[in-house]
Amino acid sequence: MKKNIPQQTNELEMMMLPISERTLTFGNELMLADNFNLPPIEEREIEVHLTPACPFKVMFTMIMICTRGYMRFRYNLQEYTLKAGTILIIQPNSFGECLEISKDFQVAYISYKDESYIEENSASILSQFRNKMTQQAVINVSEEKMNELLTIYRTIRKRIQEPYTEFTREALKGYMRVILADTYQELAKMMETNGTDYKKSRSKYLFEKFLNLVQQCYTKERSVTFYAETMYLTPKYLSQVIYQASGRHAGEWIKDYVILEAKILLKSGKYTVQQVGDMLNFANASFFGKYFKAATGCSPKQFQKGLP
Repeated sequence: MKKNIPQQTNELEMMMLPISERTLTFGNELMLADNFNLPPIEEREIEVHLTPACPFKVMFTMIMICTRGYMRFRYNLQEYTLKAGTILIIQPNSFGECLEISKDFQVAYISYKDESYIEENSASILSQFRNKMTQQAVINVSEEKMNELLTIYRTIRKRIQEPYTEFTREALKGYMRVILADTYQELAKMMETNGTDYKKSRSKYLFEKFLNLVQQCYTKERSVTFYAETMYLTPKYLSQVIYQASGRHAGEWIKDYVILEAKILLKSGKYTVQQVGDMLNFANASFFGKYFKAATGCSPKQFQKGLP
């Protein structure tokens, strides 16, 4: 008998982002916000999904432009620092967790749904860009380019605040295409300038391919053998190259994705332990419980209730 498995809901939808006096939206498809000219971060309430103890899953694209201070964060299980003069691109279906924010952190962000602002003829470029972003989520930009991007950002804000016309949406899409094109160009320039650092060895190439595959399949497949066979490799060889490229075993990467998803679903308060186990394709709640406890040291129910 087929299990009645609930649909996995979006844990962090775009319209769930914190709202302030600097937030602007265009329908439900585009959102802009910044903390320019606002009190220091310590004097404001920080939304619960930005606290270090609460990882989240992003279901939309977000471009973050940092002009001052820094933020340490974990993105798809890897740590980065967003600082002044850098841009972060958060892609849909990605895991994020804020680890630390400096008191003077100043940032502007643009959030959008891909289907609204990416044209069909840009799909191949987007695919190439996402592959590059697997290992390089933070992009360095020149002061000149940063000023250009902030000018476009302010222009978009102004356009949203103007009376709506039949051309407003097309104009906003045009501005967004310029921002994306400039961002892609800065990433390409950064990788070319640091060629020796970004030149892919075979192990790095396979590691990126492996991570992309894990991000697509971890809710259904937890076996290293599955990923090895899909990549036309032996499990032993895949394990060797993943360890060589990342210093961690392939099984650890798979497990971490599964456990992070489980934690988010359990803490959402929407599902029982049984339902979460079903959503992650465990044979039964007992098997899921053992897997979760081995990885975290506590049972799913204890974690859900916040017990030690």
